[in-house]
Amino acid sequence: MAQVLKQEVRDRIVAAALRCFSRKGVAATTMSEIAEQAEVAVANLYRYYENKDALFAAVVPDELVATFDALLAKSAHAHSFVADGSAPRDLSAASELLEFWLAHRHAVIVLLEHSEGTPHERFSQRFAARLVDVSLDEIRAHHPHVVIDREARLVLTQVFENTRRTIASILRSTRSDREARAAIAAFRSYQVAGLAALVQWIVDASTPEPRELP
Repeated sequence: MAQVLKQEVRDRIVAAALRCFSRKGVAATTMSEIAEQAEVAVANLYRYYENKDALFAAVVPDELVATFDALLAKSAHAHSFVADGSAPRDLSAASELLEFWLAHRHAVIVLLEHSEGTPHERFSQRFAARLVDVSLDEIRAHHPHVVIDREARLVLTQVFENTRRTIASILRSTRSDREARAAIAAFRSYQVAGLAALVQWIVDASTPEPRELP
């Protein structure tokens, strides 16, 4: 007689895998650790998922990654206002992205920090690169004379790498959605001011020094 797989057990395995992956990383987590966290026998775990790759695909499905990508692009373009200091174009875009982060905390942490050795191991790089590209496009649009040198791109990349790490840290460390929203709002406030100052530095550095008349 075929054994019946139980949804309640499957749910425990998925939750345990997400906790382990977000804490240790996918590569460093063993199936035995997941089984222990899920309170199931290792042999039983393999009845539900034949290997760790199959389990990862279940807990961080391609559809979730695609949604994250789409929401990030939408929010990045809506908030690419640092070049002229104006207000965000669409506050709902950031809110929608934040709610996604809160609904999928562990999966988001995995994608931002611990996806080495998975089909989405380049996601964290894409996260920062997308924000850099959008910011540079905005700077060029508002300041056509600006020359974006290697140093400016390097600093912007580091800024958005810090963004990636900070979001993951907030999602990992806060105990409630209310705390996470407050922490992310505080970080965004700090970041907007810092980016505005950085953009001004880039613009000033690209402005030729006035020459003295003979």
